[in-house]
Amino acid sequence: MSHQKAKLTFTLSVAFLIPALLSFAQAPGSPVTAPFKIRSIRQQLVAAPDYRAMVMGGGTRSTTLADKWLKVEVEFDSVPDWADDVQLKYFVLMGKDQNARLFTGESTYVNVARGMRHLSAMFAHPNTVQRYGNGQVEAVAVQIFYKGQLIDQVSAPPARERWWERYTPVSGFLLNPQQTPWSIISYDTYEALKPTP
Repeated sequence: MSHQKAKLTFTLSVAFLIPALLSFAQAPGSPVTAPFKIRSIRQQLVAAPDYRAMVMGGGTRSTTLADKWLKVEVEFDSVPDWADDVQLKYFVLMGKDQNARLFTGESTYVNVARGMRHLSAMFAHPNTVQRYGNGQVEAVAVQIFYKGQLIDQVSAPPARERWWERYTPVSGFLLNPQQTPWSIISYDTYEALKPTP
């Protein structure tokens, strides 16, 4: 008889405990999904589109230019139905030791709709990559801000520390797509940049 009482007591305890745990898990103050999430960050050296060749069937090109632009492209997801002032800050490390340079740039977007795989990108001129990185990039990182608050950040290669805080940032060398040969096609590829006054 005492075995049956213990079993009944245990069953009733579990029956009352489960709803309490579920309501606690969904209580206000429990973690909320972040409004934005960086899905991936990719960097690659790419040749610029040659519009002269497409339009005129050829044309001259400077012989002093290096061949490949650096393209850093970010995919991110968004939760709000619509969002303005979504800011992505880019950090690109070129060179090593005393020759290291940390280039920074940022883009602010408007009319970002809810969804996945939004695209943002920044570019570095071929001569910048050649001069400061000898054609290579050591690391890249991106932070996403919304309403002035840091929401997410990703580094490639992955790092536990914010390595970009160890260097003096240099701005003006990372360009948004509208400042590059990709300006013609960037309107259909990347999110809408916030107009500057």
